[in-house]
Amino acid sequence: MQCVTCQTEIADNALICFRCGTSTTVRQREPAAAVGRSPLWLWVTLLVLVAVAVDRWLEVPLARVASAAVWSGMALTLWWGQRRRGS
Repeated sequence: MQCVTCQTEIADNALICFRCGTSTTVRQREPAAAVGRSPLWLWVTLLVLVAVAVDRWLEVPLARVASAAVWSGMALTLWWGQRRRGS
């Protein structure tokens, strides 16, 4: 078999040309598009704003709100990780 790009003789079962790297087969399907993730800074900012709002409106010390937010965040992270693994 010959490469369609550089005309080099290549093996009949080759997937790509060893000289120029051109594929010897037609792509069967397009690769999946990357799914965008929410930026971390957005979630951190939102968490801080909620903590400050709770501190102001409910007159709860900010340290207690921050502690609750950290524990909630860890629980959410564990839940999300298990959900993504399918277990």
